[in-house]
Amino acid sequence: MVITKLPFGVPDDPVDATYSEWIESQGGNPFAEWVIPMASMRLTQATGRLLRTEKDQGIITLLDRRFITRRYGKQLLAALPPYRRNFS
Repeated sequence: MVITKLPFGVPDDPVDATYSEWIESQGGNPFAEWVIPMASMRLTQATGRLLRTEKDQGIITLLDRRFITRRYGKQLLAALPPYRRNFS
């Protein structure tokens, strides 16, 4: 499986915009409290389609450098099940 970019939602999605506006109105950070958790869920779901049981094998290649260069990329990786990981 090749994942070419971080699984962020579309910026003009009305549901995402509504949640983001509400979080901001409450003094929160929409990126940290909504965007990152949703991206984490999408990434976990995508990888789970390849590896469904402990006996399944596969390679997941993440091409977006933000997975290792940004703090939120590291958060997304940390949310994944404990796969064996190689970074290059």
